[in-house]
Amino acid sequence: MHRRGFLAAAAAVGLAACSGPTTDRSTARSTAPTTTSPRPSAPSPAPTTTAPPTPATAQEVLARSTVPVLCFHQLREFRPDDSAYARTIITPPAVFRAQLQALRDGGRTPITTTALLDHLMVDAPLPERPVLLTFDDGSETHHSVALPVLTEFGFPGTFFPMTVVLGKPNWLTADQLRNLDRAGMTIGTHSYDHQRVDRLSGDQWAIQVEQPRADLAEMLGHPVDTMAYPNGVWSAEALPRVEAAGYRAAFQLSDPQDPTHPMQTIRRIMPPPTWDGPTLLARLASDF
Repeated sequence: MHRRGFLAAAAAVGLAACSGPTTDRSTARSTAPTTTSPRPSAPSPAPTTTAPPTPATAQEVLARSTVPVLCFHQLREFRPDDSAYARTIITPPAVFRAQLQALRDGGRTPITTTALLDHLMVDAPLPERPVLLTFDDGSETHHSVALPVLTEFGFPGTFFPMTVVLGKPNWLTADQLRNLDRAGMTIGTHSYDHQRVDRLSGDQWAIQVEQPRADLAEMLGHPVDTMAYPNGVWSAEALPRVEAAGYRAAFQLSDPQDPTHPMQTIRRIMPPPTWDGPTLLARLASDF
C-alpha cells in the first residue's frame, strides 16, 4: 500500500482580552482573533511500481528444464487380457505407493505444475530436488488410487483426462474431476479422444485441442491452461496451434524439447512397474 503524508495546518485560536468591570461599555477593549496561514502540505511521494518479470527466452527455458516429470496411466492390478505393452504402463497400486515412498525417502519434493511453469518462465524458486507427477487419460483409478496416496504423502499431482471418456464406466466422472481439483490437484487436457496431434487437420484442431479446454474450464469453473499430447507425440505444426489455443504449456514424452517452443514440448518419462525405488531415483538423476 502507498502511504501519503499529510501535514496538518496549524490554526491559532484568538483570545479575547477583557478589562476590569466598568459601566462604560465604550471603554472595553477587544482584541481581534489572530490567525496563522496554513503551511502547504508536503508533496505526496510518487507511487512505486514493480515491473513484471521478463519472460524467459527459449534458451533460458531449455536451460531450466531439469525438473523430472513422471507420467502414470492406469493404477490397477494386471488382468489376463492385458497386452505386453499395457503391462509396461499399468502400475499396480502397491507398486505406485512404493514408488512415491521412494521419492519421499529419496528427498524428492513433488511440486505443482504452476510452480514448474513459473520456474521455467520467470525463474521462480523451487524446493530442492523437485519432481512433477502427472497422470494421463482419465482412469477412474486416478481418483480411487492416486488421490488417497497423494493426499497421504502430501503430494500434488496433475491430471490430463480425455474428455470423451468422462462419466463412462471405469473412467473419471465430472464430480471426481472436481474432487481432484478441490484437493489441490491440477487438471489439464489430453484431447477429446486421444488423436495424435501430428495427424490432425481442418476442424480436428478445434475438436481435439480447443474444445476440451473449454469443456473442462466450464466443468471446473476456472481456466485450464495445460495439455498433454496423446501418445506423447507432437509436431512442428501443432506447437503454434497449441499456444494460440490458450495453453500455457504442453507435455510430451521422451523427445528433446523443441528449441523454439520449449514450453510446448516439456519432457516426461513413464516409470514402468518394474522400477523399484533405487531404480526410479537413479533414472530421475540420469534422464533430467
